[in-house]
Amino acid sequence: MTTVHRATPKFLAFVPFLVFAAIGCVPALSWQTTSKQPQPTVHLGDNSDWWSLTREDTDAEHITFQERELSRSNFQILGINLNEGLFRRAEGKFGRATTVERGDASTARAQLCYVSTGEATSTYLIFETGEVNNTFYLFNAGPAWNGNDKCVVTKVAISGASTLSGLHLGLNPSEVIAILGKPSVRREDQVSYYRHVRKKTSEADLKRIRRQHREMSDKEFTDNYAFYDLTAMIVMRFKDSKLNYLAVSELETY
Repeated sequence: MTTVHRATPKFLAFVPFLVFAAIGCVPALSWQTTSKQPQPTVHLGDNSDWWSLTREDTDAEHITFQERELSRSNFQILGINLNEGLFRRAEGKFGRATTVERGDASTARAQLCYVSTGEATSTYLIFETGEVNNTFYLFNAGPAWNGNDKCVVTKVAISGASTLSGLHLGLNPSEVIAILGKPSVRREDQVSYYRHVRKKTSEADLKRIRRQHREMSDKEFTDNYAFYDLTAMIVMRFKDSKLNYLAVSELETY
């Protein structure tokens, strides 16, 4: 069973930009090294981050979501899960990094960028948090973007990074489909999955949220927070039938 989510301004900002610019090699950057000192936050007023799903310059008005849940193993990479405390855990594993902020309101996003060193081709792993979504990106090709000089070199072998489910760069489309099943979108150079489920809020989360909304009656609270919507996206692009861009994102809304 599928359902079509018509794009509202808030939701539209989260729809992936399905047609990327022609992919080439990312130029060498002037890397900053990791530091034990807290890194600054910089605000950039542009949308040059072509790899971000949260950018507002998307061309899709609506997309179709399959009403079933993706395995949680798809949302963990190198031991990092897409949930609360994402940046803290990323910095604990890969080192301190400058937080780059872009956009506002529903397109607001903060990003941490890491890159492998000592390899023939640079591989990027970027973590992003938005108003209601968390995302990671893994890619090894594409145009440069404003702020890529903030990427931090890490000794962690990003080029060989894999989700717990087995998604990694270099796979062909058939291998991806063997892991994830029938895709929502399949094109010559793209395979994407859009999923949605309505889930019951855990008791722990209900207690936490209740403390924040003591003004609500029990009925109002139950009507608003007993269940939540979990939306997930996995967008993959290929060059010469090999995966070279992976974006995994999820958002929770009440």
